[in-house]
Amino acid sequence: MLKKITNILLWVLIIGYLMVSFSFVTEKKNQLTYTDIKVNVVDSLNSGFVSESDVEKIIKKKYPRWKGESILNINKEVLEDNIDKIPFVKKAEVYHALNGKLVIDIQQRKPIVRILSAKGYYLDMEGNKMPLSNKFTSRVLVVSGVVTDQLIKEELYELVNFIINDEFWKSQITQIYVNNNREYILIPRVGAQKIDFGGIDHYKRKFKKLYALYTEGFSKTGWNKYNRINLKYENQVVCTKKK
Repeated sequence: MLKKITNILLWVLIIGYLMVSFSFVTEKKNQLTYTDIKVNVVDSLNSGFVSESDVEKIIKKKYPRWKGESILNINKEVLEDNIDKIPFVKKAEVYHALNGKLVIDIQQRKPIVRILSAKGYYLDMEGNKMPLSNKFTSRVLVVSGVVTDQLIKEELYELVNFIINDEFWKSQITQIYVNNNREYILIPRVGAQKIDFGGIDHYKRKFKKLYALYTEGFSKTGWNKYNRINLKYENQVVCTKKK
């Protein structure tokens, strides 16, 4: 019985200590004031769409006297919403550190293709449009010609994803041209030929035939013997020699 009472008292003391400690920490935390701003841009070494100064401008516009301000007086959710409006930002997370820093973690949108239509724009990994930047140009696959929103939705986004997710084709195909008949012409990095790909029908089979040509045919004949490769025919690949 005595042991049971002792255990109960021990737990009461522990819970009481934790409650007092938590109240103390919470009180000290609420007394914190901001001393600095720290912006962390994910993948900033490879992409420069969003800079620290872009984010700091938004914060300072919303809270001109942020320095020395209590952490209770700055609405982090509102800041996140404002930063998320930057067209190159995928997600912003705002929080404070115990040393008084206002910390902002930025996840940039990642373009997978550049569309040369009208003023031009990118498509990101989710297939959404994002504007070009005057500060940074992403080295991605380029598509030109007759490119419409319907084409992107129905087939182009799928084709681009296939290319960029295959290590061989990602390094080999640099440009795509789309004509009025929704036929594709591929421009490779290596070799001086153009590839008449035709429509998107059976595109995986076409790339399989093209891969066989590159790895088995061109290894014997050389890369620069032909100026045209035609994949539009069902059971054959037609190569046109240079004149």
